[in-house]
Amino acid sequence: MRLTEGETKALLASALLVVLAAFGRLLLTPDVAELSGSGLAVAQGVDMALAVAESTRNEAERRKQPLAAGEAVDLNKATEVELDRLPGVGPALARAIVESRQQEGPFRSLRDLRRVPGLGQKKVSQLEPYTTLPESVVGDVTAGMDGDAGRLPAPAKARPARVNLNRASAEELETLPGIGPARARAIIRWREEHGRFRKVEDVLGVPGVGPATLERLRPLVRVGP
Repeated sequence: MRLTEGETKALLASALLVVLAAFGRLLLTPDVAELSGSGLAVAQGVDMALAVAESTRNEAERRKQPLAAGEAVDLNKATEVELDRLPGVGPALARAIVESRQQEGPFRSLRDLRRVPGLGQKKVSQLEPYTTLPESVVGDVTAGMDGDAGRLPAPAKARPARVNLNRASAEELETLPGIGPARARAIIRWREEHGRFRKVEDVLGVPGVGPATLERLRPLVRVGP
């Protein structure tokens, strides 16, 4: 179970009170049985306090751990701790992202992040290379959002069999799952600097594209002339 900072402090305070109360009984009562029970309460309180302190320390260290090369955070599954690891996202903004997810449902695209207080277009663009969304929610973001309850959503546009990484425009690249404007530009920039992609795996050299993204792209792209 994940505790908020306030809950962690409250639990630590409660454990400390248990320890102090039990220690006071040790000093005031001569009864052996009660002394034994008080000693057990002290031990339990100490164990609880140590466990909470260790959990809090581990969480704090995890929050400060930067993302590894190619690592991406799943916006619909990540905890506050993992979201806090994103560049420019602190505890308050991480909590706001989770609350928006819980109250308004999963994010269908990066554009949905703009509904989170404190996240504008500039910040969303900065986060794009470090985030990912499950393929099941990526697609036509307007589907199912028609204002007329009696109307069915428009059918999704058919996707070409495979996108040629060596010729695709930014708009074509953005139709791929997990590829938004920033990553599309990064792919084109890589092409300009290194020449054509010789195999699909070369896309791992593009900043922000990791193994998980590669696996989603593999059946949808090719490296033709």
